[in-house]
Amino acid sequence: MIKGFRGTSLVDYPEKIASVIYTYGCNFRCPYCYNIELIRREYYRELTDISEEEVLAKLLERKNFIQGVVISGGEPTIWDRKLRFFMERIKYELDLPIKLDTNGSKPDLLENLFKDNLIDFLALDFKTSLKRYEELGGKAEIIKETLSLLKNYAEKVEIRITLYPPLVTPEDFEEMLPYLQGFTRVALQKYLPEKNLSGKGVSPYSEEESLYFLEKLKNFFPELKIYNRL
Repeated sequence: MIKGFRGTSLVDYPEKIASVIYTYGCNFRCPYCYNIELIRREYYRELTDISEEEVLAKLLERKNFIQGVVISGGEPTIWDRKLRFFMERIKYELDLPIKLDTNGSKPDLLENLFKDNLIDFLALDFKTSLKRYEELGGKAEIIKETLSLLKNYAEKVEIRITLYPPLVTPEDFEEMLPYLQGFTRVALQKYLPEKNLSGKGVSPYSEEESLYFLEKLKNFFPELKIYNRL
């Protein structure tokens, strides 16, 4: 399940020093994904498996320094019960807050993890307008269900939108905006063309073009906490 570990990060868990755990495999195929080593089978097969015991030992060593743990990927939720068991060990053996990064494709699992207090913070990557999720391997109704569920935990959720031009056009963005109602934090992120799954040749939005999306979001939700990572 685990193919990567970063001992210290200042940017992955808002307002916390954290260690980051990377699971491999994903049920989506987003062209702009930069963690290709964790997505494509021919790459992650070459990476060494890291045991849960090894990761827990590393976390224990850092327990007096780090303030939380991030589980990212890939897509962690494809590991289902194995992920849950691992999160339980982090929570109950080490008593560390957990942030989960997800594409939102497993709403039932997320609901159970929240109900059992295993998620302290969650980042959802909102990819594009719902009608286009099939292009990535997702299903609109499932993402809609996830967005609805997460509004019950809005204070613990950050919605992230990567401005990848072919998937987040101004028209797509307009359709995404109503689904942000009820959330408290949204981050706009720049697409990085240097390394990605299949987005070669696609240029990111210019600074001026990116500001259009930022201003649109501000105008639509004046009270929203917007994190500009452009």
